[in-house]
Amino acid sequence: MNWQGFLDFMINFRTDRIMEQLTAWNVGDLAHNHYVLGSFALAIATTYFLGWKTISGFIVGIGGFTYAVSYAVAEGTGPEGLSGTGIWVLIGGGGAAVMLFIFLIFVRSE
Repeated sequence: MNWQGFLDFMINFRTDRIMEQLTAWNVGDLAHNHYVLGSFALAIATTYFLGWKTISGFIVGIGGFTYAVSYAVAEGTGPEGLSGTGIWVLIGGGGAAVMLFIFLIFVRSE
């Protein structure tokens, strides 16, 4: 692969193209889909009570990231960034997911 081929490949990772693809996949609906939320809650509860705290922490991290991305896509983005309260939900929810992730994996040890 030459340099121009690499640059042509990297053009796919521009923010506007990524947001277009996430919108095409209807990722914005994941935050409101009861089956997705219930699946994450069930998987977290099952792994936590089985004693698999590390796996539970990873699922919390993945679930928090999925919620943050779906909320960002649902709110929409523009030149000014997220509109309304979307940025505060991303910061607060992302911070809570990261803190819970760190607690479950590193702090709470057996």
